[in-house]
Amino acid sequence: MNKFYSHGKLLLTGEYAVLDGVKALAVPTKKGQSLCVTPTSTGHIEWKSFGHDEGLWMEAIFDEKGKCIAPKRTPKHYIERLEQILGVIHSHAPASLGKGVRIETFLEFPQQWGLGSSSTLISNLSQWTKINPYLLLEKTFGGSGYDIAAAQHDSAIFYQRNFHAPQVETVRFSPPFQGQLFFVYLNQKQNSRNAIADYRQSSATIDKENSFARIADLGTQLPKITDQKTFNACLKAHEACVGELIGQPPIQERLFADFDGQLKSLGAWGGDFILASGNAETPAYFSKKGFSTIFSFADFLWSKKNPLQN
Repeated sequence: MNKFYSHGKLLLTGEYAVLDGVKALAVPTKKGQSLCVTPTSTGHIEWKSFGHDEGLWMEAIFDEKGKCIAPKRTPKHYIERLEQILGVIHSHAPASLGKGVRIETFLEFPQQWGLGSSSTLISNLSQWTKINPYLLLEKTFGGSGYDIAAAQHDSAIFYQRNFHAPQVETVRFSPPFQGQLFFVYLNQKQNSRNAIADYRQSSATIDKENSFARIADLGTQLPKITDQKTFNACLKAHEACVGELIGQPPIQERLFADFDGQLKSLGAWGGDFILASGNAETPAYFSKKGFSTIFSFADFLWSKKNPLQN
């Protein structure tokens, strides 16, 4: 049996703009997804997926070319996606499938959190098959690829899209005030493909170059900031730039105008996680508003030997 692992992700800066080659700051999370591959002699591809609660939620059998022959407990849209993925593997790395394989995936976080159930899967499949992960992503889910890079790194990264060979630079992100930083789940899963389509439409009629330059600069500066006041100002400026780019007001203006500190959307606006730069009362503030999934900086982000922490 071969086992592979990839981290979940959060996009701290450059949301939407990363699709157009703007440098973005991303971080891996402690929770991710593992993939176990066991050779068999059945001539089939047996697939099982287990959720964060260890329950089996998806099961199907495919032929050697990736065509489903026994869907069992798998919804139709998942079958279609797996057929697409396995078809790419059959085309680019048929030897990986051998005379048959049993594939098991184990997700460590709820799918609705938006931490990268798809990107961690693509990353793991790439490690197994040796197919370029960005090529595999392009032929299946699509997207900028920052999530693939974050999945395969043990620290924060700067990411810049460049087709199948993006520029990735590791960076130390360890704010001295990290005890005042929290990640809050907004209870609304965002559809990345829909968000990308909306972005393309809303930004088609504006001059994006100045916004892109400002977003890239703010993202580059963020890991260097050592005081929370300046950090908050950077987050606020970034929110304003992206808000103008996509034609939406920032989350703090819309829902949390009375928050004592600064909020920033992470990834597609309107759902998933936000970064809250506040104080010791921040968790209680969000809990009172009905948002109970709250993580501290240290508890949520992954880094080998904890280089994200002081």
